[in-house]
Amino acid sequence: MLQMAIAAEIRSPGMVSIPWALRDLPPYRPVARKLMMLTAKADVPLDEVQRVLRTDAAFTADVLRLANSPLIGMRAEIRSVLQAVMMLGLERIKALSNTLALRTFLTSGVPDDALHACWRHNLASAIVCDRLARILHQDSDICYTAGLLHDIGRLALLRAHPDRYAQILEMDPSDDDALLLREKAVFEVDHCAAGEWILAQWDFPVELREVVSMHHRRPRPGASVLLPIVYAGWRIADLLGFSTWRRPVAGEIEEILSVLPGKAPQQALAEYDGLAEDVAFKINAIECSLL
Repeated sequence: MLQMAIAAEIRSPGMVSIPWALRDLPPYRPVARKLMMLTAKADVPLDEVQRVLRTDAAFTADVLRLANSPLIGMRAEIRSVLQAVMMLGLERIKALSNTLALRTFLTSGVPDDALHACWRHNLASAIVCDRLARILHQDSDICYTAGLLHDIGRLALLRAHPDRYAQILEMDPSDDDALLLREKAVFEVDHCAAGEWILAQWDFPVELREVVSMHHRRPRPGASVLLPIVYAGWRIADLLGFSTWRRPVAGEIEEILSVLPGKAPQQALAEYDGLAEDVAFKINAIECSLL
């Protein structure tokens, strides 16, 4: 009963109290939050976007480095914020900004192998979600961001309590229910609810908070297309070896892809060979750009 009450409190939109396991987390990068809220409006002037990015020179420099990295694959060099917005679009700039903001969790805490593995898992999931979105003709930047943020709760728990979470990583990675129950037993909140709570505090859109909250549940028929893309994305990332767990994660690619609608499973399966190499290349491009 106590765990149910806690879970209900965590999921309450108006909740004010902070779960004890999530105290003292670094704030979301202010410029990334301003950019996200600004671009949620219709017909945002480009000079206004440029003005927001210029409030943080170091952040802007990192955005431009990512924009010119192999992750994006532009043929011509992008030299300014305005050029980046015009050539890449607002959603892609937001996706890059969220990548940089999430990296704060990695660089502001004590270096830890599991934390770095979780960061790489999030990046791999984002890259796979981007690929699946293109197959399904969905907005690839929104799907990239959803994949990037799906495990923000786990990243937060790992950053705040590395020793406690290290014990959880000794479990069998194939038992999702046992994982979430173990997290609740240790932290009084599982990483799905923790991530939902964090994104609510940062005023992220409801559709992203829903993905974070439900990414361990197999999507039901008729669910928002973002849910099966992220569910398949993070599981494929695990299967390719980009996992937070310390042991290989088992799974069948056909079973994972079966959550996607229409003919997407067959097309995704045809592109599966070489995916691990592509994901590794893009992760390394991101990390090398931010050294």
